Amino acid sequence: MRVMLAALFLSVAGLVQAGVLVNSPAWVVALRCDGYQQCYASSNGSYTGNLSGARRFSDPTQAERFVRSFTSSIRDKSPQIQQINEPVCVQPDATSKVHETGQRC
Repeated sequence: MRVMLAALFLSVAGLVQAGVLVNSPAWVVALRCDGYQQCYASSNGSYTGNLSGARRFSDPTQAERFVRSFTSSIRDKSPQIQQINEPVCVQPDATSKVHETGQRC
């Protein structure tokens, strides 16, 4: 009986500490690059062909400052700031509750 109670306690404790996967906004700078289906700025002088390599910002103002720092070769690629949503694991703490629905992480 004690073993069963210990196992139940540990599984409940794990659920309490589990986070919830929620979508969080981020901003990236899309570019038009010859030979690329997708193209994103990764620094003020380079770019990448996939979203995972794109530089991310927590608000559009930071992205605008980034665009103003571009070299002329990147500026010529028609930069456009885009908002994307990315999954982020939110861990509940003792003072707040996560009311989002989603997968546990």
